[in-house]
Amino acid sequence: MNRDNSCNSGVAVISFLAGTVIGAGIALLVAPASGEQTREKLKEYGRDIRDKSANLPGNIKSHAEEAIDKGREMIDQGKEMINRGTEMVSHGKEYLDEKKQTLNAAIEAGKEAMQEEKEKLAASQEK
Repeated sequence: MNRDNSCNSGVAVISFLAGTVIGAGIALLVAPASGEQTREKLKEYGRDIRDKSANLPGNIKSHAEEAIDKGREMIDQGKEMINRGTEMVSHGKEYLDEKKQTLNAAIEAGKEAMQEEKEKLAASQEK
């Protein structure tokens, strides 16, 4: 989301400047003023736009650098989460292996006990 906000900020600034220029041009064309006054106002607006747009590349560059830095942070966080997930899976496998061994040992003990009981029962029936 932060990357979108940075991009939206740059687009908003450019849109604002474009709207300002268009609005000023229309206002000057329909305003009741002499040609000389209108030309002077247009020159003034041109200087203002030039001054404001001089800072625009720096602003866009700083927003891009911020977005790149945030992207790198997110990649690092993602890698860390993957490592933690891999570690958790490994621990989970170890836990399951332990429980599987315990269960297999219990099953074997149960089989042996059942075999012993069968033998005792068979021996008692022979008597």
